[in-house]
Amino acid sequence: MAVPGTFCSPRIYARLAAALPDELDAVDWMTAPGPWRIEDIAARVADRIDQHGRPVTLIGHSTGGCIAAVVAAARPDLVSALLLANTGAHMRGHGDVDRILATIASAWGPDLHAAVLDRSFATPLPPDLRAELLDYAARVPAEAALEVLRSQRDLDLTPRLASIRCPVTVLHGIHDRARTLADAQHLVDHLPNSELVTVETGHSPIWEDVPATVAALERLR
Repeated sequence: MAVPGTFCSPRIYARLAAALPDELDAVDWMTAPGPWRIEDIAARVADRIDQHGRPVTLIGHSTGGCIAAVVAAARPDLVSALLLANTGAHMRGHGDVDRILATIASAWGPDLHAAVLDRSFATPLPPDLRAELLDYAARVPAEAALEVLRSQRDLDLTPRLASIRCPVTVLHGIHDRARTLADAQHLVDHLPNSELVTVETGHSPIWEDVPATVAALERLR
């Protein structure tokens, strides 16, 4: 199962899904009904895993990584392994979160969607895919983006990380303009059964480097 980041369509996992032997269930949480606090979304993801009837390897990208970690800490019976891509235990040092929140509140619209999308990739997306992802972002309620990012900004998962005992791979694209390598290292330092894998991508290695993501998942088997 895979959880996308803020503003991010489940379509971001399409290339990865095509490369995996098993079906990948990508969760569309931003256009689903709220509430949209991290804890609320994590509870709905846990319910969805329950419907699968067995523990899953859970993938989380960006804000989705925070959601996935909350699921793994709260419901270890549901998560057999965890892949966290370009995320962090907290948002200290995530320099533009307050600016993004202010812009959501005052200037919600396509310019903001494009700015957040474009900074999430090291190289420009194909125009058709970019248009599809922007169409998705336009359907996201501004309230959802505000609520989840405020929730994430105010959350520090560090005290919970030690309770996550399943194998974890922290995948980090080193050309990320939002998350630093220090964010990834902090996760590894506090997750008892984890390793760090770095790749030459931006914020979205699950799209930008599918072979490396597949290899990272295979290490969790």
